[in-house]
Amino acid sequence: MKKTVSALVLTGVMALAGAGAASALESYPAPAAGTVSDSVVTPGSAVVFSGAGFIPGEQILVTVTYANDPVVVGGTGVSSPIILAQQIGSYNTAADAAGNFAVEVTLGEPGTYTLTATGAESGKVVTSTVVVEAEGAGAGTGANASADGGLPDTGADSAMMLWGAAGVLALGAGVASVAVARRKNA
Repeated sequence: MKKTVSALVLTGVMALAGAGAASALESYPAPAAGTVSDSVVTPGSAVVFSGAGFIPGEQILVTVTYANDPVVVGGTGVSSPIILAQQIGSYNTAADAAGNFAVEVTLGEPGTYTLTATGAESGKVVTSTVVVEAEGAGAGTGANASADGGLPDTGADSAMMLWGAAGVLALGAGVASVAVARRKNA
């Protein structure tokens, strides 16, 4: 009887959590796509980031977030440390009479940059992504290419290891909770 009640309570909690997540998705729509003058550039290049749909004259905060791509070291499949997103700059601009904006952004080192514009009054969010490749980087020589032949490294990376470790920890927590429950019932 206790197990049945426990299972029902657990199912109810999971259903409520799922309903909350579903309503949150309806309340907060995904950011609209902005446009950039060029989605792949070299270090030190400038791109024009623009968007529409803001209140005319509204103040807009544009943030630039950088996330480095994993780099293969010596063809061994060892990736660089994981750097989540780092905000590296912000710009203030205003929407024109039609609710549009455009701002020029200069991007430095190789990696992936996310440009995000947020309206101060409307709360409207517009995003776009720009990839900065090292100069001379072409097909087969990007951040995931091996050092010995230009082929991509398709081996394990740090993200896979991180998710694998999280899975092992979750499995261990489940086994431990079953062992504790059995010990209490014995």
